Amino acid sequence: MLPGIALAGLVVSAALAGRYGRWGVPLLVACSWAWLIGNRHMEGSVLYSVGPGHGLVAADLAGLAGLLLAAVILVWPPNRW
Repeated sequence: MLPGIALAGLVVSAALAGRYGRWGVPLLVACSWAWLIGNRHMEGSVLYSVGPGHGLVAADLAGLAGLLLAAVILVWPPNRW
């Protein structure tokens, strides 16, 4: 149940970060980190393996995309007109 909540939070916080800029980034980072930590039961196929039981899986891409989006918003905040 917690991974689902983390994923839903990641999606909502991505929308909020896009609307509110840097004010939404801490929530986006927290939800992305929670997703990366808690997605073990929803991982999917291995995309890149660094060792037995360790590597990049398909589900990790959502958390990494959230962290990348947070970095982009910090560097280039959305313009407000």
